[in-house]
Amino acid sequence: MIKNIEEAKRALIEKPMKATTAERFLILDELKSRDKELPQPLRFSKILYQLLDRVSVPLEPHDLMAGRIVDRELTESEEADFQAYLKHPDYPSRRLFWSSGHCTYSWDMLLKFGLTGLKEKAIEKREKTSDEDKKIFLTSAAETYDAIINYVRRYEKKARDMDMHELADDLSKISSGAPDSFSSALRLLWIVTLIDCSYISENPTLTLGRLDLMLYPFYKADIESGALTPERAKEYITDYYCKHNLNMGRGEHQVGTAENSTTFRRILNFDAPQYLLLAGTDESGAPVSNELTMLFAECIEPSFKNPVVVVRYYKDMDKISPKLWRTFCDKALASASMMFYNDGNVKSTFLRMGLPREDAEKYAHFGCNWCSPSDDAAWINSSPKSMHYPIRRTPEEAKTVDVPYMRTKSDHSWPQDFTEILKELAEEGEEKVTIEDFYRLFFERYSAFIERKLKILSLEVKLRRKRPSSVITFGDCFLEGSLRRAECFSAGAKYHFELQSFQMFGTVADCFIAIDQLIFIEKKLTMKDLIAAVEANFEGYPEVLAQLRRADKYGMDTPLSNKHVYRLSHTASDIVIEKNKPYYEKERLFLVPCIQSDMWHLKYGEGYGATPNGRLAFTPYSQNTRPSNGACTAGLTGMFNSMLNLPTDGLVSGSLNLDVDKKDFSGEEGSALFAALLSSYFNRGGLHAQVTTVDPEALIDAKKNPDMHRDLRVRVTGYSGVFVDFPEKVQNDVIERLKK
Repeated sequence: MIKNIEEAKRALIEKPMKATTAERFLILDELKSRDKELPQPLRFSKILYQLLDRVSVPLEPHDLMAGRIVDRELTESEEADFQAYLKHPDYPSRRLFWSSGHCTYSWDMLLKFGLTGLKEKAIEKREKTSDEDKKIFLTSAAETYDAIINYVRRYEKKARDMDMHELADDLSKISSGAPDSFSSALRLLWIVTLIDCSYISENPTLTLGRLDLMLYPFYKADIESGALTPERAKEYITDYYCKHNLNMGRGEHQVGTAENSTTFRRILNFDAPQYLLLAGTDESGAPVSNELTMLFAECIEPSFKNPVVVVRYYKDMDKISPKLWRTFCDKALASASMMFYNDGNVKSTFLRMGLPREDAEKYAHFGCNWCSPSDDAAWINSSPKSMHYPIRRTPEEAKTVDVPYMRTKSDHSWPQDFTEILKELAEEGEEKVTIEDFYRLFFERYSAFIERKLKILSLEVKLRRKRPSSVITFGDCFLEGSLRRAECFSAGAKYHFELQSFQMFGTVADCFIAIDQLIFIEKKLTMKDLIAAVEANFEGYPEVLAQLRRADKYGMDTPLSNKHVYRLSHTASDIVIEKNKPYYEKERLFLVPCIQSDMWHLKYGEGYGATPNGRLAFTPYSQNTRPSNGACTAGLTGMFNSMLNLPTDGLVSGSLNLDVDKKDFSGEEGSALFAALLSSYFNRGGLHAQVTTVDPEALIDAKKNPDMHRDLRVRVTGYSGVFVDFPEKVQNDVIERLKK
């Protein structure tokens, strides 16, 4: 497996920045305007068949998983054609191959029936329906399975020609029936994943599911029959991990540009995370990790970007499964692409929102760091949207605005709202104002936005449901609900949800803390002086800035800061959950409360002036659930204690970039200390952590000498990146995170 691992490592750091999946572009450029008279579902499956029938099926003698792409730099003339292709009105990603990622598939259904079994089910259902849209939808699904089967058979022939008969035999099985072994099951999962992430979806961000649970029956049967050993299983898993990195590009997708990143247009999966879920609990709350969980954990390669391993931490996991826990922690300390989520917190939040336990248990991770309930829940921001459906809109419907994503109505998110409230209250006279007025006005704005957002989302879902079977995506062929209803997932899913994030939470919390401490408790500042200082970016107001800098902060674990963190986070999540109720009860529509900003804390911060917590103009806001840089003066323990004031049943996601210095946790003793510290945080109700362990001096040197540090990996937001490929502002932000 050394050769496989080294090949994947090289791909991540040596691939040309503008590498492009050339075959995909050249074939689709030729096909992009064909069959336009057909309904979208039939056109989709016909063009997909032609694409998969014509792309290469590269195979190396050391491959255990079949399925690669061919990417290269384009020639000058090809580059000109490629740019024209992207601008063409029939560009497939706009008109035909909509993203089917940012969700999880019904992987267990695929393993149970296989491609041929799903085709038979689609045909059988088609014969029983009289609805013309549904007939076309199911015909397209059957043709899509044919396209994949044909692709698998092409790989089977290639494997036989290379005398790779064990691989060829498995490919024969999955092209003609359901998988019957651990190797054939894993190979089928990879083929479907590769097609979605490399040929269909821009920014696929696909959840791979709980593989340790789904594959365990195959593994156990093979072990008991003597057909498989744990060592051989690890070889399959390792190559599966390797293949996830070969179809990526270089750079960072949220802040990077076409000049310093491959971009999703060139390689669809260039910086997209795929999430593999391990461990966790069942519906009764009992741990469900098994010996296959350990094998998946042991095979994690810290230098890889994908798959992102999501550890579903269960209560006292460190005591119930100590070896497994230490394995996970040791991999995390090596800066592996991993994150930990508290299983109990996520499920408690979904249950509190009213979801049945069986759906809360099936929650999955998607996007950069979010959770969705079950595999029958559609993220509204995903494609296809109502504009893609062949429906007529009333004049009123035509006036609808775009569906909000995570952002507030403010261009610069909630810190701007707080600053505007400060100015509004100052006009009322300082003697009349209390900290309660700040909370009242802030949450009046917050509540009004939540209500507006839900109304818009409700209309969007209604529009999609006018003709729910009139479009199809690749993912619909692997979602049990879509096939059962013969309806596109984005229209017919059991649940529809959107994210409602409290962005730049630490910055807003610090504003509340500073106002309360310095104006109302200590009376060291007036609102008038603070506003003047903020508007001047504190130039000429060194004393005001000094007062703000010495004030308590989220992350310090002080009584005052903890009080405001608790109130702010609990009230925000309470409002979201309460506003959801009528929409959930009537339409199964809801917002999922989270504290999330991704990398927007950089972009928004760059565009907005100073804030009342002492943050200077045009500098980064706080990120995700993490306190502002430099605020954690009480160390990791103080930061964890502060974060335990966030609701344990009011957030389904909230990323914590946990950055630690190698010197603090070196050797066996350091590793044990880290494992104990992290388990204590989760056992007390902590929600999330993703770990970057580096030497701060190495990061600084990497900026100066990038070729000497190409192996440095850091966690971003739900995904990992090669530090030297980041834009400078991202590098600087990571370095600031590590300062004590």
